[in-house]
Amino acid sequence: MTRGRLICFSMALLLCVSATSCRKYSGFKHGKGFYYQYHVQNESNPKPQTGDLVEVNMALRAGDEVISPMTRNNMLMDELYKGDIYSALRTMHLGDSATFIFDGPKFYEEFLGMGDYPYGKNPIHADIKLLKILSKQSMDKAEEMYVEQRKQLRQQEDSIVKAYANEHHFDNVHKGIYYTVSRKGNGAKPRKNQTASILYKGRRLNGEVFDKYDNPAHPRKFEIGKEQVARGVDIIVQEMNEGDLITAILPSSLAFGDKGYEAYNIPPFTPVIYEIELLRVEKKR
Repeated sequence: MTRGRLICFSMALLLCVSATSCRKYSGFKHGKGFYYQYHVQNESNPKPQTGDLVEVNMALRAGDEVISPMTRNNMLMDELYKGDIYSALRTMHLGDSATFIFDGPKFYEEFLGMGDYPYGKNPIHADIKLLKILSKQSMDKAEEMYVEQRKQLRQQEDSIVKAYANEHHFDNVHKGIYYTVSRKGNGAKPRKNQTASILYKGRRLNGEVFDKYDNPAHPRKFEIGKEQVARGVDIIVQEMNEGDLITAILPSSLAFGDKGYEAYNIPPFTPVIYEIELLRVEKKR
């Protein structure tokens, strides 16, 4: 075969392969290990890079069966194998939407780790819209800001607790808990592993009550030292005698901590007030 005929044969073979690929999935182009079809393209927008956090709308389907419609956040990793979903995401721009066709068993078993592929010879179609890209540099900066904000909240809380204690004459302090005694009892002092019965109101510094046990017929019972209540309550009750009525301000470290408590709508690093009455102490049998 002459050189000219060899070149013509090679070009014809490439055209044939290309045409076969197009016929295999009509309207789709062949990528590196997958097929793709873009519905919306924003070529002036950035593409995600390894280490970026991406948010996508994605629906996976095999044949007529939808596997998993979802909105999810993923950190873009190096590809696990040629033609995986990380490879596909790197071709997208922010705001793009596209459909990708992946090798079914390889995607299901190697990428998703779901075991044997149950959809026969059907490939997996992934309908993807790239919603957000958060770069690694942005995430690092956000983490630094978060740490600094937490530090400031912690410092502000200390000032708030001390100012409240001074203003409301909480003259007693025990292990970081400022408190005042409204009524002094003369009963027993609880010890660890004994059961205390108390009445209490938990409230914010503005006076709003978020939790309470105020029915003497149904007091709150807990075992001393087992932190079955807020840690600060457990600690301060051990300083009380039966019959005592006190009001204590608990710092967040002895209440709801650096995460707060969503059910009570209490933010992180928030001190709270507890009014506590120790009704009785039950000795351990």
